[in-house]
Amino acid sequence: MRILILLKICWLKVIKIFSVHVNSRNRLIQLLILMLGFFSICQKSFAQWTNSTSHNTKIVINTNNPFDISSTSDKNGGAFIFWQDNKNGFPYQIYFMHVDASGKISFRADGKHVSGLYGAQENPVCTETRPNTAVVMWKDLTFSSSGNLFVQKIEDNGNCLWTKDGIQITTGNESVSEYSIASDPAGFVYTSFVSKGAAVTSEYKVKMQKISPEGKTLFSSNGINIYSSMKRKSMTSIVPDDSGGAFIFWLDYKNNKSEILAQHVDTAGKLLWGKNPEVISNISHNVITYVVKKSGPKTIYVVWQTQKSDKDMYHQLINYKGKSLWKAGGKLVTDLKGNQINPQVVVSDSSFILSWTNETGNDNDVYIQKFNRAGTPIWNKTGVPVIKYHGEQFGQKMVSDGKNGVIVAWVDRRADSLLANIYAQKINERGNTEWDSLGLEVASNYNSPKSYLSLISDGNGGAIVIFKNTRKDGNEIYAQKVFNSGTFVSQIIGFKTSIKGDSVRISWYAANERGATSYTIERASQTQIDSLKWDDIDTIESNGISNAASYLYYDVPQITGTLYYRVIQVDTQGNKQVSDISRVNYFAASSNVVVAQNAPNPFSDSTVISFYLPDSASVTVDFFDFHIDKISEIDKSFPAGKNKIVFYSKGLSPGIYFYRFKVGKFVDVKKMVITN
Repeated sequence: MRILILLKICWLKVIKIFSVHVNSRNRLIQLLILMLGFFSICQKSFAQWTNSTSHNTKIVINTNNPFDISSTSDKNGGAFIFWQDNKNGFPYQIYFMHVDASGKISFRADGKHVSGLYGAQENPVCTETRPNTAVVMWKDLTFSSSGNLFVQKIEDNGNCLWTKDGIQITTGNESVSEYSIASDPAGFVYTSFVSKGAAVTSEYKVKMQKISPEGKTLFSSNGINIYSSMKRKSMTSIVPDDSGGAFIFWLDYKNNKSEILAQHVDTAGKLLWGKNPEVISNISHNVITYVVKKSGPKTIYVVWQTQKSDKDMYHQLINYKGKSLWKAGGKLVTDLKGNQINPQVVVSDSSFILSWTNETGNDNDVYIQKFNRAGTPIWNKTGVPVIKYHGEQFGQKMVSDGKNGVIVAWVDRRADSLLANIYAQKINERGNTEWDSLGLEVASNYNSPKSYLSLISDGNGGAIVIFKNTRKDGNEIYAQKVFNSGTFVSQIIGFKTSIKGDSVRISWYAANERGATSYTIERASQTQIDSLKWDDIDTIESNGISNAASYLYYDVPQITGTLYYRVIQVDTQGNKQVSDISRVNYFAASSNVVVAQNAPNPFSDSTVISFYLPDSASVTVDFFDFHIDKISEIDKSFPAGKNKIVFYSKGLSPGIYFYRFKVGKFVDVKKMVITN
């Protein structure tokens, strides 16, 4: 316990205790495993995003025919991707992948299974939860031909947290036709689904299950019944409230028309709106699809598409008591001619941003509108076209830019390509476009089918565009990062650090600066525990608008060892760009022994261990494999000052290794990684 406490307090103290107290092989293994969390920070891989919109970043390989692709944010600028595939001769099963904020995939490039069950799996739906985790829900046919619902919690390192098979939330022979999933800030997961027995006289049931962050189902084994009747039901959606309960929505069919019904359930599963649900849509409307979003204070925003002579859209704001706050049956979104389809919503406390596709004749155009909490349009009476260009724009997705505006991505078939490409646009809070007036082309591989478009906010005013693309290599899943500036690579280019005398030379280039840009230089040291704690060194102001500008700065640190640097660009609108991280081994005159992290790390052939000695001394460096078996040793005298040792990987398998550096009573242990 003493070692664990000291590990959290001070890394250098742990090294000393390690040399005195850790005498057994097992204790050594335990301590080194505890160190892995810290060391993993030092092995950070940098940006993998490409600036080629015809190539994009391939994030999943060796798929057969991925479909039902869904994605969700990891809340750290990256994304989880789930899909259904039948590769390697297996039945259709659910796979997943994680890509981090820099575009680096987190584990095996062909993805991992969400479950160890052997039966067919289908229709994954997912939700973000705590940072770096996600939960996915699917139908599994291992135990029943009608299928049972399972859920699994996933980490960004590929671990499945709710047993290897996932948690089963329905049993028996009832057929499950529709389901949805959501989570709250505390990490609880909420699911709703429609089920029906095999008998003709069986009722349709809307049901709900709640799951704790640890993976325990909190209601009965098949969930609680929200509403049942002989009328057909479909398209259920669930939205957590602020107190551990949830709102459940679904379509209910009556007299050949469908209407939106809703119910509110408290944390114990009690129905709060009475035995009968509330009717949200107009009884005369035939609802085709709808979207629901929680909005504060204590209201739910609902928008739906109807089928009449034309397809129109209506929307409504309801409170937590189930009462409509606008006119009965909702307000018409727009009186544009033609069909209005595919509603997408971004909600803030004071407004709602709604996008849709307008079909008129042979043209499809993406429109957008902002409404206040009274349902009154703000930008234009009929909406603002995201792009007005002859052709077909459709299938749009939308996320917040974090500044009361949005980013929209869509599939676009133009005259110069038989098959569609993918474009994006940023619309600010005033309804003005900020990127190319004809849209920013983000996926342009010529004449190749693109589908299953999804859009994930990067949390910094940009977005990750995810899609399926059929190219000569087959059907693969690709992604493209778009920074808040509308560029495909960071505006901070060529960030470098090097040692010049007693200083650290820091340099970078900046592309497409927007006036009054500033750059904050930050430094962190390897001696800090758990995560790199960044300290501000200085802030530099730009010289104004420039297509390319170079910057140079010299830092004289008061600490020695392995140091990390980065620079953060902030523009006039508060948008931030963070550079790659650069590492240097800095040795100033010191009365202490200083050992740097080996570089490069990871490495394939050789690596260099640099160190500083205040006086000449005999140095022993022991090398261990992951099982803590000694594989090599260096015992040699070195002069005072800066020194280095070269370690060669010849004959060693790829994997994790350790080296222990000893000079007198000084001991330091570090990890190194050998790759192919």
